[in-house]
Amino acid sequence: MTSAMRSRRRGTTTARRIELQPGTKNWLRLNGTFLMGPRYAALLEAVDHHGSIRAACQTVGLSYRTCLNRVRQMERVLGQPVLDTHRGGTEGGGASLTPTARAMVTVYREWRAELLKMSDAAFARALARAPGLAGQLEPSGSSGQRRRR
Repeated sequence: MTSAMRSRRRGTTTARRIELQPGTKNWLRLNGTFLMGPRYAALLEAVDHHGSIRAACQTVGLSYRTCLNRVRQMERVLGQPVLDTHRGGTEGGGASLTPTARAMVTVYREWRAELLKMSDAAFARALARAPGLAGQLEPSGSSGQRRRR
């Protein structure tokens, strides 16, 4: 039995840390259709780093099939390839980002970093102005700690 359970049985309460966290969804859309979120950007960055779709999938923790589906979806929305690929052989296969994909990831990362800074600052100001909450809640983490798409 934990101390918290014993305290509840005795009718006492233990001080519990309450964390309030901001959350936003930072997606790029092209003509109203989802194009990229943090996971898609991470996948493309991993392909760029490893030069391999399979290695990128392992890095981001997604199946090869899921990664291929995401790449195909981005290509459908953009109407052009996001990866330059070549099959194996004596030199081995590989993949690299197209110039468009590389520019898209750069824009996404810079835009998202600015949004998260602004979100964290706005959240801190709002929490400080909230009567009765400022002493009870602790801001936890940054806006960047979110579920990714």
